[in-house]
Amino acid sequence: MTAIFLIGFLIFLFSLIYLAFHFIRKLKDRSRTLSKKIFYPSFIGGLLLFIIGGSYMDTGVQAQLDEALADNEKLTAEVKTLKEDVKELQGSNEELTKEKEKLDKDLKEVSAKVAAAEKAEKELSDQKAAFDKEKEGLTKQISDLESKNKALDNEVSSLKGQLASKNTTSTTASSNTSGSSNASTSSNSDQNSATTTSGGSENFANCTELRKVYPNGVPSSHAAYQSKMDRDKDNYACER
Repeated sequence: MTAIFLIGFLIFLFSLIYLAFHFIRKLKDRSRTLSKKIFYPSFIGGLLLFIIGGSYMDTGVQAQLDEALADNEKLTAEVKTLKEDVKELQGSNEELTKEKEKLDKDLKEVSAKVAAAEKAEKELSDQKAAFDKEKEGLTKQISDLESKNKALDNEVSSLKGQLASKNTTSTTASSNTSGSSNASTSSNSDQNSATTTSGGSENFANCTELRKVYPNGVPSSHAAYQSKMDRDKDNYACER
């Protein structure tokens, strides 16, 4: 189109130059006439080619238009890509929403289980406290019963010792009224087990001999009590 524009421009310029040359020659020779076969075809043809070539000649607008169209296509492709990305993000958002709802549901269930476990733990703690209190009371009762039982054992042992002492005293008295043979026999028996003094006390060589008569030992108030046999110094000799 540039070549057509240039050709048209040159032909049109030629027609104008030819017209100017004709007027110059006419000034010298008025009889000369304008050649219509040369002027009009060149003038009209050159003008048409000039106009046609000028209309199609690239002035940069076409390049800008092409560039704008290319940018438009590029933007259209980007918009399409963005729409696809938005669609994918919407799908991902829906999945995340479903997962969030599921997690919220699981969290509620776990919270309910934790609350139930805490309640059960509190109940067990209360029961343990009650059991500990009851155990403390029972332990105190057992301790009191053991103390009473020990006191009763001591009292029973004391009574047994007193009864045995009385039996021994009566046996000794009857032995003194018996014959010499019975006296010697009683004397040998006392040497093996115990020795009775005239003052009413009973002497045993050791705890083994004492336990033969008093299996549970004797208190300090008993006639057979000796401090050497009370090792733990609780005023009770040869206790088991």
